[in-house]
Amino acid sequence: MQLIFIDETGDDKFGKYFGLSLATINYTKYAKVKEDFQKILKKGKWDPKVEFKGSFLFSATKGDPSISIEKRIELAEQILELTASSANSRMKFHYVRHSAPAAEHGKEYLRILPNLLAKLPKAPSGAGKNLAYFCCDYRSDINLSELNDIVVPAIKERGYTLLEQVSMLHSGCETIGILYADIIGYLAARIDNISNDSELFEGLKQEELQENGKIKKLRSSQSLIGKVKYIQQYEVKVLKEKTI
Repeated sequence: MQLIFIDETGDDKFGKYFGLSLATINYTKYAKVKEDFQKILKKGKWDPKVEFKGSFLFSATKGDPSISIEKRIELAEQILELTASSANSRMKFHYVRHSAPAAEHGKEYLRILPNLLAKLPKAPSGAGKNLAYFCCDYRSDINLSELNDIVVPAIKERGYTLLEQVSMLHSGCETIGILYADIIGYLAARIDNISNDSELFEGLKQEELQENGKIKKLRSSQSLIGKVKYIQQYEVKVLKEKTI
């Protein structure tokens, strides 16, 4: 059975920016990844009542206030390293970026999603092996029934049968699939938006480039996403493939 997780991301400064992140994992690998994910947070003394999400990585005011930014980055490194073994990927990620007015992000989510799901691997043959579970983070502007009507034919095209219906959950430390989609989406968006923020780089001297907080965030985001063995990125117009 294929487990499918979706989350979206945006940007405070560039309000039109919209990203959709897809994380997939075979059900046989999920239990070990979840167990180790939660062990890492427990060992790092992260409050289990607070989700470990992308937007908390570089924030001193969000998430668990007792954990420093340096420690959060260290935890994220360990968590992302779980997505790959020495031989192959335990989890695969696909990310699509788009530009649309913030008020239209919910509509664009539904429009883009089938194209992103088309990147799923073809379902394997054999009794029950073509089952798929679909779970996404909660959005108030998306109707669950409409989402189900979009997901079912999209994954059927790849040979899958949806397990019951789509699930839309409020994310937390138990929803590690959503958290992986969230973290990857957040990092990809930070790399996009900081790299393309021309105002940020204007007039900065070399030593200032080394100490600038946003540029440090860019470097950390690039290093973290580099821990993932399999990630494909696309532009929404043609979903053109671009591999990191």
